[in-house]
Amino acid sequence: MTFNTILLLLLSATVAAGLSFYHYFYKSKIKSTTIYGLAILRFLAIFGLLLLLINPIITRNSLEIIKTPLPIIIDNSSSILHLKANQATIETATILNSNSELKNKFDIQLFAFDSDFKSIANPDDATFKGNQTEIDVVAKNLKSNFKNQYFPTILISDGNQTSGSDYVFSFNTDNKVFPVIVGDTTQFVDLKINQINANKYAFYKNKFPVEVFLHYTGTKSIATNFSISQGNTIISKQMLSFSNNKKEQIVSLLLPASSKGFQTFTAVLQPISGEKNTYNNSKKFAVEVLDQKTEIALISAINHPDIGSLKRSIETNSQRKVTVLKPQETQNLEKYNVLILYQPNASFKTV
Repeated sequence: MTFNTILLLLLSATVAAGLSFYHYFYKSKIKSTTIYGLAILRFLAIFGLLLLLINPIITRNSLEIIKTPLPIIIDNSSSILHLKANQATIETATILNSNSELKNKFDIQLFAFDSDFKSIANPDDATFKGNQTEIDVVAKNLKSNFKNQYFPTILISDGNQTSGSDYVFSFNTDNKVFPVIVGDTTQFVDLKINQINANKYAFYKNKFPVEVFLHYTGTKSIATNFSISQGNTIISKQMLSFSNNKKEQIVSLLLPASSKGFQTFTAVLQPISGEKNTYNNSKKFAVEVLDQKTEIALISAINHPDIGSLKRSIETNSQRKVTVLKPQETQNLEKYNVLILYQPNASFKTV
């Protein structure tokens, strides 16, 4: 409270006491307990009324130190155990968790993840028995647990994600992630088919588009063959080159739908010398080929060369079939999808 407020409160108490004294004790010869009680009540009533008019504000300042959270995330998947990096992971997390400088600056919190994300009390609580490694789960849970906060993250992992979304774009760009990689971090030469985009359906005797995303890990310039086959038949084949500056390629193709029904294709990127992981060099995809033609009736009362030209032009698309009819031959038009009336005259009235 300010000095003026305190002065007003003292003045109010003085006024309330003076009025109470004047009403009950001034020139009064009656002195009893009841009179004293009434005087006190009068004092409280007047003082309370003046207190409401003054409306004093009592403020209190308090200082609280809130530390920035520092999540330390441990990869709890079985791949850490397989790489014999479990002890190194626990030791690294223990050193970070017990570091006095970090403790003074941050609120350290320990978590473990595999296909799930959970809080742990000590690094020794990690079991390394998870069946999956989903790093994007870490990003989603950090956003949920620490909403509208800016904080760093330490991620201890082998970096081998087995399922889930691309974690590179999952983390908040404002919150930096500092990875600590454990296990064998040696990079080997590798060719990989990342993704294949193809329509689920195609029409018989037409061509359908296919888009293949290829990736190369390495520094030397190499050349290899890329092919798409159906069974033992190679449908498409081409030579591709990769280098340190050209690690990604997108191959776009138009493949023929020459057979009806469910068709399976295999995309193969030929392995190169020194490549250890060849499992990701091939990938299958499937397309259902439909045989659904559009029935078109071309109705004309006369014979004209344009009719033949129209028929051939429309049937360049194998999914269209044109039938030439006379106006008097149009009893069953329900089976046709499209009707073309060529130079209609009075004989077309029934049509």
